[in-house]
Amino acid sequence: MKNTVFILVSALIIMASVFIAPQYQVAQKTSYEHYLSPDHLRKSRQELASRIAFWEQKLQAAPGNFVYQKKLAGLYAAGFKLTGDITQLHRSDSLLLAVNARLPGRVGVLQSLTANAITRHAFREAEGYIRKACDIGEDRFTSSLMLADVALERGNLLEASLLLDGIASGSHFDYLIREVKLHDQSDELDKAVRSMEKAAGLARASGTSSAINWALSNLADMYGHQGKVKKAYETYLQALRLDPADLHSLRGIAWIAFSHDRNTEEAKRIVRFLQSIHPMPDYDLFLAEIAAYEQDTATERMHKEQFLRKASAQAYGNMYKSYVCQLKSEGGEAAEALEIAAEEIGERPHPMSYHLLAWAAFRHGSPQRALDILEQHVIGQTGEPEALYHAGVILKEAGRKEAARAHLLAAREASFELGPVVAAEIQGHLEQL
Repeated sequence: MKNTVFILVSALIIMASVFIAPQYQVAQKTSYEHYLSPDHLRKSRQELASRIAFWEQKLQAAPGNFVYQKKLAGLYAAGFKLTGDITQLHRSDSLLLAVNARLPGRVGVLQSLTANAITRHAFREAEGYIRKACDIGEDRFTSSLMLADVALERGNLLEASLLLDGIASGSHFDYLIREVKLHDQSDELDKAVRSMEKAAGLARASGTSSAINWALSNLADMYGHQGKVKKAYETYLQALRLDPADLHSLRGIAWIAFSHDRNTEEAKRIVRFLQSIHPMPDYDLFLAEIAAYEQDTATERMHKEQFLRKASAQAYGNMYKSYVCQLKSEGGEAAEALEIAAEEIGERPHPMSYHLLAWAAFRHGSPQRALDILEQHVIGQTGEPEALYHAGVILKEAGRKEAARAHLLAAREASFELGPVVAAEIQGHLEQL
């Protein structure tokens, strides 16, 4: 009966929010319409394809030349980011592995293998490569930064902090962006933003447009997490002026149109454009969330099914495991979600992975197990809004009302980041306490 009441309350809140317009619309079509053209990405792809063709010809003329192989591996990795074609990332790995087998111990190759493994969310594999690079000792600064990346992904904040302390250089862009990650995972968002602003300043001083674009696009994300939505939007536009093919910033604008402006038609238009030129599975998740807000159950189900079908392809490996786990927890397949969460913990023993396990256990009908997991591995160890929300729900059902309210109120502070559907659910839970 309690669950039925909660579902009805949540539905009413969501229905009401559909008709409550925000105080002002941040995303203005005239500011970004120019970037919704395939021509920008086509130009970047043509330039990359030309470079790949050049080095492929060089390699054909001198098969086995490790310099050409390593150059091509880097271009294929860039090709994956530009096209969304996962086979490009696997081609990159194949070339690097061939070089590593023939010429083991080359630090640059181990670092590139680490970067690819991180992209694939194969974090144990990444750790193996980068620890070998650190043991060799050459280019220790870059290897230490990459080992810090892996440590942060695997939830080892102490090791990451010690690594960064050992190479601290506040005037180095690559150091600062790791400092940003450490502050962010330590729930020091304001410090993280200040470090990112400093990194963006260094990028501007360098005059390298790709570095400036990357810094601004990520800084915009962080402004959004602070709730500074207008500032986030303006920063995305700055990033797009430097790189009109910046899909990340366009996606950020789509989120603003949806989460802040409640302009679902415009958000869908941007996401569908992105999906048409960069066919990655996660766009379906975005469209499913918009459909849920619009209470279009059939479309929501369709996009979730499409995501699961695409993301479960073997080629993606671990890249979408956490999303698949959560969808299966929510979709009545909590037993399978428990298995996926256990695999995810093996790969990434991070509080957010344990949060997935706790949520799957809760949805599987094991609230005490869920609570035990939260208390041992999640509560007090991450301030991620999604973990705060799920912890609040589990604590509420356990009768720990004060702790539940504290977690739900903290999650509600990140309503823009979580989106209007989850924000409405949080409000529904708070009204039950």
